[in-house]
Amino acid sequence: MGTVKRLGESQMIGLDNSLAILDVGHGNSAVLCDHGVVVVIDTGPGSSLLEYLRERSITHINTVLLSHADQDHIGGLVGVLSSGTVTIDRVHVNSDSEKTSAVWEDLTMLLERAGSIEFQPALTTNDSGCFDTPRVHIEIAAPTPYLAVKGPGSVDKKGRKIGTNTISAVIRIIFNSMPIAVFPGDLDQTGLSNVIENSRPIDGRIVVFPHHGGRAGTSNITTFVADFVNATDPEIAVFSIGRGKHNTPRADVISTLRTVKPKVRIACTQLSEHCANATSTGANSHLVEVYSAGKSKNTCCSGSVVYLLDTNQLMPDETAHTTFINLNAPTRLCK
Repeated sequence: MGTVKRLGESQMIGLDNSLAILDVGHGNSAVLCDHGVVVVIDTGPGSSLLEYLRERSITHINTVLLSHADQDHIGGLVGVLSSGTVTIDRVHVNSDSEKTSAVWEDLTMLLERAGSIEFQPALTTNDSGCFDTPRVHIEIAAPTPYLAVKGPGSVDKKGRKIGTNTISAVIRIIFNSMPIAVFPGDLDQTGLSNVIENSRPIDGRIVVFPHHGGRAGTSNITTFVADFVNATDPEIAVFSIGRGKHNTPRADVISTLRTVKPKVRIACTQLSEHCANATSTGANSHLVEVYSAGKSKNTCCSGSVVYLLDTNQLMPDETAHTTFINLNAPTRLCK
């Protein structure tokens, strides 16, 4: 892995050896800290990632891995780069000639001009092990170099259309030889089919659900969810959602998840409108004491989800979270 910069010793306390799946509203971002080495997986939209970094006094990121070019996965990096308060060693993302959003354009221009950052337009299975931290193996389970180089607008070996979501990087976090988390970006059915056909394992204890529990760009969402859950086999399914955004998670997604994996714990970062007409009344003592985008408006459900590497502890506590759900989500999908 080579020489890496590390956090100062004064910052090596509390949650520094952790994997934090951030409540960024409708979007995805996670931050892995292991003995001062920091890896960011997707950056969400807006300023949430930057606010979390400031709260934690993190001023240096070793690696940023962007699953794909959608705004709700990359937008936060623009703010981090523009802040001037955080240095970054390297950024990896697959190229996408079909993506024309202003955020994608701004980000690629910023990265091109940032001469101090190693900017690589590649994130494939060939990169497994290239981003490891002192104790964590970071596996890139998809896409293969073949699928990435074909790119959006093309078709795969079986004639299936390749889109932005097809080449979403599937990032697997392995600690003490155990897969503790899977980040699939917005993997679609074609991308998932390629993973399964290539016999690549993508199982993990904590799985962040693609598309925030939305339709996933398929006419048969039940089949997609069943295939995805069978492949990932989660104990905890995290839905990174923003209350009032895009009607997520869908009821049929949750019901299929429950059918395939009846005992799975479900954690939505914010309180879905499917589950409650009103936001919570402020009884949020179950939340982890780290940044969550929904805290200021009492829209959190699980809020940010944190796994502590040293103790194998997952927060928020399941019992306390369930109590919150029972009190504040009368039409809850998850129970």
